[in-house]
This record gives sequence, C-alpha cells and structure tokens, in this order.
Amino acid sequence: MKYEYMYFIGGLLILALGINIMTTVTEFGLSPYDSLFIALYENFGISIGFWMFGINFVFVIIVYFLNKKFLTVGTIVTMFLISFFVDFVGSIDSLMASIEAIPGLLAMALGNICVGVGIGIYVSSNVCAAPQEAFVLAVSTIKKWTFRKTEIFLACLFLSVSFLLDGPIYFGTIVLSFTTGYIIQAAIQVGNVSLSYLKKEAVPA
Repeated sequence: MKYEYMYFIGGLLILALGINIMTTVTEFGLSPYDSLFIALYENFGISIGFWMFGINFVFVIIVYFLNKKFLTVGTIVTMFLISFFVDFVGSIDSLMASIEAIPGLLAMALGNICVGVGIGIYVSSNVCAAPQEAFVLAVSTIKKWTFRKTEIFLACLFLSVSFLLDGPIYFGTIVLSFTTGYIIQAAIQVGNVSLSYLKKEAVPA
C-alpha cells in the first residue's frame, strides 16, 4: 500500500479517536464543529458518526451546486470513512472505559491533540479533500473570501446552531478554537517531512 494511503487511513483513525475522547469531557466545552455533532446526538439520538455523516452529506450537496470541481470520489469516501471510524472506535467498550477514567482536563488536552494530529496527518497525505474542506474552498471561491475568513464564518455558523441546541459550549470551546489550528499545522509539516523521507527511502538506489 502506498504511504499516502497509510497516512490517510491512519490520520482518520487518530481523528476518530480524538473525537471519541472529546465526547467524554463535554462539560468543558468542545470546538464549534464537535459541539454541534454532540448537540445533535444529545437532542435527537442515533450516533455521533451518523450526524457527522449527515452534516458532511449536506456539505457535499451544497458543493455540488456551488462548484462541483471541488468534489472527488475521495471526498465521498472520506465522508463515509470518518463517520464509520468514529462509530467503530466509540463501540470498543474497553477502550472507551479506559478513556472515561482519564481526568477531564487531561482528556480534553489529549483529545485535542489527537484531533489536530489526525487532521494534519490525513491532510498531509494529499489523497483528497474532506467535505468540509471542499465546502470552504467552494464558498471562498464564489465569495472571493480568504480560506481563513470562510473557516471563521463556518465556525460561527456551527457555534450558533450548537448554542440554540444547548450544545457543550464553555471555556474549552475558546481554548480549542485557538489551539487546534496550531496542532493541525504542526502535524501537516511533520507529515509532509516524514512522508517525503519514507518515499525517498523506498526508491531503489
């Protein structure tokens, strides 16, 4: 298997682990995105993975009508994989029991690191863009906004809906909003360097 796909799958699994860790510390607040997923789950049930899939599916539909060039088969595959991995990791009772035994603030820090590292690793693989990233790219192109400005708009939208649904918004939401991006950026850099090294070593002398 190519290293890119190993990084892609590995990153998604780490991301799924981080999301499940974060579900155990909702009293401290979550990121705007995770907060909405948890709020939907707490209000309507089913599973967190189901709501992640639902939100990502909405992104895919919107991008299809805005600018379908940002949609690939990989985007659709990513939508299914993220939802599946989140529910799969959450179904491992022994793992979740161990996670729940971790002190709250430590669990929040660990979950944040896993989320940031997971996103950074799978992004560094350059296999495909996730539905959320495709949405941001499509909107920023049409509105002529910067990628960052569009991300802020989307985060505010998620935060507003989560607030209306009484989602887990507290001081942790602010902390995560200012730290996760740095972890993602660092993970992308590490992923790019390590991936380049592995590919170089794999080339016959």
